Amino acid sequence: MTSGTTDVAGAPRVPVPAHVDAPARGSAPDLAWLDWLRVLAIVGVVTIHVVGSTALAPWARTSRLGWLAIWLDIGFVFVVPVFVMISGALFLDPARFRGTGDFLRRRALRLLPALVVWHLVYWAFRVVYLDQEIGVRDFLESTVTGRLYPHLYYFWVVLGLVVVTPVLVPWVATAPRRSLLLAGLCAASMPVLTVALRNGLEAAPVWVETPWTWWLFYLGLYLLGSALRDVVLRGVALVAAGTAAVLLGALLTWQWRNPAAPGWLQVVSPVSYYGLGVHVYAVLVLLVARALVRPGGVGRVLARPAPARVGRVLGAATLGVFCSHLLLVPVVAGIPALGGDAAAGSSVQLVARVACVLVISYTATLVLRRVPVVRSVL
Repeated sequence: MTSGTTDVAGAPRVPVPAHVDAPARGSAPDLAWLDWLRVLAIVGVVTIHVVGSTALAPWARTSRLGWLAIWLDIGFVFVVPVFVMISGALFLDPARFRGTGDFLRRRALRLLPALVVWHLVYWAFRVVYLDQEIGVRDFLESTVTGRLYPHLYYFWVVLGLVVVTPVLVPWVATAPRRSLLLAGLCAASMPVLTVALRNGLEAAPVWVETPWTWWLFYLGLYLLGSALRDVVLRGVALVAAGTAAVLLGALLTWQWRNPAAPGWLQVVSPVSYYGLGVHVYAVLVLLVARALVRPGGVGRVLARPAPARVGRVLGAATLGVFCSHLLLVPVVAGIPALGGDAAAGSSVQLVARVACVLVISYTATLVLRRVPVVRSVL
């Protein structure tokens, strides 16, 4: 694709400067790593929510089952930051941007129906299946405070980032990668420093989170996704990044809710989506995935046309899996053969629960995405 102000259809586009390589839009080999990374991330999201009750059990750190749950839980703690960086890599790509109106219209049609429908679904689920009393006022209050169900706040994060994207893309199109990287690091330092300050002060500062401001804490990661999109590590750099990711993941797993972890570590780098360690962990995972899943990479088979098409289908279904899987978690946990309780009774039960929720939610999503109206919320 050549740079310019219009594409072949004549739609206005952001100019792509000479120093920026514009990849072919929709090219499967170019985007295969992002599709497969989305699949990895949604597997992580499902795993976290399935094993969470077992990882939180009082006996977790004194049993093999508990340690397995903790490793699975915190080992995937990179998933939300990675999802945000994936969005940045896609939405902030000037070569894919066809104008503010087109971008906002497509994103609104993708996100707003899903936001409304899934908030109503989980309200009904809590009232009918979980037998909880939640009136209209409580429903609205829990919606705007992100407490209706654990994962629904993420809709507001993405919506906020989408709204500011048309303002960012023209700058991204002309800024050198170094400037974009610096801006991303500076913005990412805001939640990192805020959390560290809050944890370190006896009188914690006021902490305000609303649907209109959640995106601010993820803006840095959003920019970093764009800045790092075309950074391909090789050789020693790739080995170092992979090793660092494994070691940092192990450190975070050991640190989480561990009384033996030093206080300064809990202050400076808490195990939180806003924490320094989790930010670095997510960046390393993104860089390693980018380096591996490409022609010539160790995972090059995933970038070949046929596997790339599979990755694209599975990647496109991640919204549906993300939205629906928590409906299955308490249902699957209640099956007697799988423990019949919130916490699993064995490692086999724990892994089987993860597999059940993944397979059912993915299968249902892939099938229902063939239904035109239903597809709009999946």
